[in-house]
Amino acid sequence: RQRQMCIRDRNNIENLNFKKDRKILMKDNDLLDPEDLESYIKTGGLKGFEKCLNIKEEEIIKEIELSGLRGRGGAAFPTYKKIIAVKNTDSDIKYVVANLEEGEVGSFNNHILAESNPFSIIEGILIASYIIKAKRAYIFVNHKGSLAIKRLANSINLIKSKGLFSYIDREFDIEIRRSPSSYIAGEESAMLEVIEGKKAFPRNKPPYPVNVGLFKKPTLINNVETLANLPFIIYYGGKEYASFGINNSKGTKMISLTGFVNNPCVNEVEFGVKIIDIIREVGFNSKGDIKGLLIGGPSGGIVSKDFTETLYDYDEIYKLGAMVGSGAIYVIPYNQNIVELVRYLMKFFADESCGQCIPCRVGTVKLTSMLDNLLINSQELPSNLDEINEFIMKVSLCGLGQAAPIPLITAMKYFPEEFKIKQYDKC
Repeated sequence: RQRQMCIRDRNNIENLNFKKDRKILMKDNDLLDPEDLESYIKTGGLKGFEKCLNIKEEEIIKEIELSGLRGRGGAAFPTYKKIIAVKNTDSDIKYVVANLEEGEVGSFNNHILAESNPFSIIEGILIASYIIKAKRAYIFVNHKGSLAIKRLANSINLIKSKGLFSYIDREFDIEIRRSPSSYIAGEESAMLEVIEGKKAFPRNKPPYPVNVGLFKKPTLINNVETLANLPFIIYYGGKEYASFGINNSKGTKMISLTGFVNNPCVNEVEFGVKIIDIIREVGFNSKGDIKGLLIGGPSGGIVSKDFTETLYDYDEIYKLGAMVGSGAIYVIPYNQNIVELVRYLMKFFADESCGQCIPCRVGTVKLTSMLDNLLINSQELPSNLDEINEFIMKVSLCGLGQAAPIPLITAMKYFPEEFKIKQYDKC
């Protein structure tokens, strides 16, 4: 089983079930066969969708609002607001698109979810499609995720064979579309372009996908982890879901813990746990002294080890200049050069930029070159660096460029000494 691949210390296997009673999506992994629908039903599967069929759509939306569920793909937008926007848009054809592109460095949550509990994703899609009366749904999957694709396709067929699709629409179906495996393809409007058979170029906004989305029709786009939470919310109620987590961060979050830890893995934690507890209990402790953390993936923030006591909470992490993002946490070893790490991330953005807008296309390359000059030639960063960063973030067309300078900005804030001129080894 996939979860067994995470085990690095057999003597600490119980830690893999870190606070199991406070999990939602991974709680029943020990009981669930990802290729057997009956095992999913035995753990309470499909009850959320069945409940939907007996209550009004407004009541369903109210439960989602009470839950406090926010988008798990990175933007953290309130889920119920997006659903309402699509539902209230006048159109005879509407779509649901589930995002499982996950092309960023160090993030594996979505693929592990699809491999271990694909039925929850399909049930979540059914609930969302039922609310907005979608004609069709699509799952956008990174083409490298062969096992995820196989199990999702199997789940679709098994649930469809029970006749549940017909409750949404006589012609309703769920299709899997493979991503070309480019980071920018995970941007919601670029994803729509790919599904339509075009290049992965983000669209100008407005109009937004909730009004003019796939094939110019209203489209509900959510990360697969977001949708997989809907069955629990509908069956047990929004208030029960909101009993998990704290403040404005309700529920749980699947995380990808990597870096200088003994047990790099994917796990699920309740919002409000301290980051140091994630390192200790989920990561089986660090391998030694650590320098800091990269929180939120490549476009997240780099903070010092002084903030490991911070609560894993949208607002608390945002205060540091970072973000929860997709749930990636990279533990930085004590001997890692922070400038080299930032340069690596900036090169990633430069390579993955679609090139459609100048601020991102030129800006990411320029920032990479500046960091190269600091590392190789001991050349100071320009005095107008703040203006360059601000321009890239404010004028770039999509989230790639808008977030690209964040690792640099946060690293310079928390590790100023590392950016002072000195002779660096060549990257």
